[in-house]
Amino acid sequence: MTNKRFFIKRPTKEETLANKQEEKVQRWRLNHLRNGLAKLTPQWWVEGGEIFGLTLLFLTNLFLLYPFFGHEDKTNVFSAPVVPVLANITDTFVPYSYGVRIWLLSFLIFFPISFYFFVREISGRKLIGFLSSFIASLPIGIFLPLRVSLGLYASDGAHMASLTFIPLVCLLLLKFLRKGSFWMGIFSALGTTLVALTSPIGLLVLTIFMMVITFSEMLLGRGRLKALRFLLVLVLTAGFSAFWYNPKFVILTIQSPQGQFIRKTLGNLLPISFFLLPILGVFGFLLFENRSNLQPMFIALFLTVVFCLFFLGAGVTHLFPSRFLPAFGISLAFLLGILFVWIFDFLLFSEKLQKFLDIFKRKMIAFGLIGLVFAIIFLIVILWGKNLWEFEQLQVLGAISPEQIVGLWEIKEQTSQVEGLVGYGISAITVLMVIFLRLWLR
Repeated sequence: MTNKRFFIKRPTKEETLANKQEEKVQRWRLNHLRNGLAKLTPQWWVEGGEIFGLTLLFLTNLFLLYPFFGHEDKTNVFSAPVVPVLANITDTFVPYSYGVRIWLLSFLIFFPISFYFFVREISGRKLIGFLSSFIASLPIGIFLPLRVSLGLYASDGAHMASLTFIPLVCLLLLKFLRKGSFWMGIFSALGTTLVALTSPIGLLVLTIFMMVITFSEMLLGRGRLKALRFLLVLVLTAGFSAFWYNPKFVILTIQSPQGQFIRKTLGNLLPISFFLLPILGVFGFLLFENRSNLQPMFIALFLTVVFCLFFLGAGVTHLFPSRFLPAFGISLAFLLGILFVWIFDFLLFSEKLQKFLDIFKRKMIAFGLIGLVFAIIFLIVILWGKNLWEFEQLQVLGAISPEQIVGLWEIKEQTSQVEGLVGYGISAITVLMVIFLRLWLR
């Protein structure tokens, strides 16, 4: 007899080995938190220190991006409605072009905070979350300067804005995959819809994040169930966003310059993917299967590799950033945060080092290393922050210039009223089905 809660909860009679594996994962996570962070730091740091760290993270990004306020946006032409709608709402207080700049900068400032919560949820470590977020905020190279140049001066503002939502949506998806909560599934679909309504490129980046996370969860057990949950989120997202992305509008978007850019990138990746994807899949299965302690490393490593391939597939030389390079920088920051904390843990808990150094010396070295890393980060913020303020308008190879972008309403006007009503009908049916499913599951 099929359980009607299959997508939300596994049938009881099939929960044998799967339950044992899930309990094993939960025990590891609990012991990891008890034996790791709780012993490394006093309780006040775990409770109050997180608020202090988030405040410091916010102030650091505000310090770096404050000089960009007070100017109007002159480059962005949006192909999704979220940022234009927000700018129209604040048009009563500030002109539209200045409102666009304010909203884009707000998204840039709050991205490291949302990224922190995502990393903390996956790794179970606040230290990894803070290290990764501060590294992603560095005013050098492919980190913050690239997001600023693409978002403010290279017509990719909506894409950079969507990066703020992506970590939070991935966090919701992770909870849904693990627990099967009905509302987590709905919120995951609504969050994915929000990203789709912010930027089509952002939706592609989010889909890659979600696929890697889902694959990592499948390796820990209940693979078929978690894959079905992921597909359910995608189906609900398609239904929720149909009022905007009606079938005709989707076709026009694919034919637009942004769609051509994505098709070209995927076409360049297709030949190498035939042999690279099976290798990565087998590598991930053999190395990370049923090893929940390695899940953060799996996600960070695979995201870094995948977005590196997308960067190369975009056909852009290493001297110029492409539209997938910000996601590569974010993934690299996550990977570096994990590596630094792994070294930190090795210095504290390695049995091999106990033969040469006592616990006091190992603590001094470990905490000294983390302190040195944070000191270097803040030194870079202070010394290189001024260089970030001297940005002038950039024409970034690989990004769409204003002349190439088809405007928001220009695309929308090519769809008829009937086609628009079809999209609204699909969204309405999806909402009714969700309501019915909720009542049915009760």
